[in-house]
Amino acid sequence: MKFENKKIDDMEKNKASVLKKNKNKETLAGIAYEKLETMIITLQLKPGSLWTEKELSEVLEIGRMPVREAIQRLDAAHLLTIMPRRGVLVTELKIEEFFLQLEVRRLLEKLIATRAARFAIPSERERFLQLADDYEKVTNEKDELKAIEIDNEFNEFIGICARNHYAASAVAPLHALARRLYYMQYNLDPNLTKAINYAHCDLMRAVASGDETLAAEKSDYLLDCVEKLTQLKFDMYHKR
Repeated sequence: MKFENKKIDDMEKNKASVLKKNKNKETLAGIAYEKLETMIITLQLKPGSLWTEKELSEVLEIGRMPVREAIQRLDAAHLLTIMPRRGVLVTELKIEEFFLQLEVRRLLEKLIATRAARFAIPSERERFLQLADDYEKVTNEKDELKAIEIDNEFNEFIGICARNHYAASAVAPLHALARRLYYMQYNLDPNLTKAINYAHCDLMRAVASGDETLAAEKSDYLLDCVEKLTQLKFDMYHKR
């Protein structure tokens, strides 16, 4: 009996140890993903640059296994491209591809905005209003990193409130690509950038109001502003 009890105790300890290791592994992979994504979006990892898994592991000071998992996720998000036997390529910025992405975003983001306006509960509507106030504040303070951080939080939150995880999962990689381009263009035209940020605030408040038609209109207007800023950079590039 004592032997059986000891055996069960050992099994439970081993199980707990395995679960703890798996949890730590997932946590490290998540941290590696977030750090790499931030470095790509803020152009610390230059578009078109080639890295090895070992180099990225050393930069992050995180083991290679979690970094490998993060790389695989970023490859799926089109921010990195795994090059067999060569390393990992930071995807280049291609304006023409952004416009293709924008076509998809228009459909998905309008769907998400209208569903969030319909299904958000009172506490979530309050959060949208708070995010709008925060976004307005950092815009006036010209804090681009904080603005992009709030934009990311909003995108994740509205996806949850829409109660359609298929739509939220489909648009998430496009948002990561858009944040990188937006960071690069943030100071290109201050007035247009401000218009984009205020359009975000208007969308947040429209969702909070529960008006689905207004939310759809504000979603379209936001992407109209984003398209104008990107087109401006595209035109400037071709005038060189």
